[in-house]
Amino acid sequence: MIRIITDSLCDLTMARARELNIDILPLLVRFGEEEFKCGIELTNEEFYEKLATSPVSPTTAAVNPYEFEEIFERYLNAGDDVVAILFSRHMSATYQSAVIAAENINSERLHLIDCENGAMGQTLLIETAVAMRDEDMTADEIVERITALLPRTMTYIVIDTMEYLKRGGRISKSAALLGGLMKLHPVLQVVADGAKPVDKVKGKKSCNAWLINKLKEEAPDTAYKLVIGHSNAPERADAFRDQLREAGIANEVFITCIGPVVGTHIGPNCLGIGYIKAL
Repeated sequence: MIRIITDSLCDLTMARARELNIDILPLLVRFGEEEFKCGIELTNEEFYEKLATSPVSPTTAAVNPYEFEEIFERYLNAGDDVVAILFSRHMSATYQSAVIAAENINSERLHLIDCENGAMGQTLLIETAVAMRDEDMTADEIVERITALLPRTMTYIVIDTMEYLKRGGRISKSAALLGGLMKLHPVLQVVADGAKPVDKVKGKKSCNAWLINKLKEEAPDTAYKLVIGHSNAPERADAFRDQLREAGIANEVFITCIGPVVGTHIGPNCLGIGYIKAL
């Protein structure tokens, strides 16, 4: 059997993990002295509630090597193959923890993939790998095909407010103030080495239009799902899904709530997309 393993940066719920028959190892999120396992002791929605009321900014901690080693060995000893698809190594120490565990085990049936992405892009790659597994592809075939999709995996997020970028030191106070006064919404693209600003849009009505225009300019491959990510704004995500249909976007759509690691930096009420770019 092929076991697919990921981390909670993929933003899939534990309920969805059970449906897909995959394992999600949780990162930790801390509010002062309080510590929670992402997705287990604190849902993504609960995180945003605490983010809005906590006097301290949250911090996060990667999955440690022991946790990876324990789950890798359990499945390998049972005769399974393991494919671990994990958040970009440049944005979290989680992938490096998996590398340390893999080096200690040294098995040819253990495969690690740095997804060079996160959030909606990572969600999409996990869902795609599960579909491949269920089509009875081998572990080697899954690794080869997922790796080939990495350069085509696109993730964009439109920020609702610059307040959380300011809190995280990503922009200055003056830039946040000016952006707020001008009603500007930064657009970030998640790439292998982080989230880079690619544009700014003026006014909330323009946010959804920017994402739709991107999909028209850079058509998504309809063989794969399109993931809508939101930071605790489910009604906004549902409305955007309807807009995609009106715009003629034919992909199957999956909606997910962006988790604590990305959410700490972008704040609530943001919207984003993850898709595989057509050839």
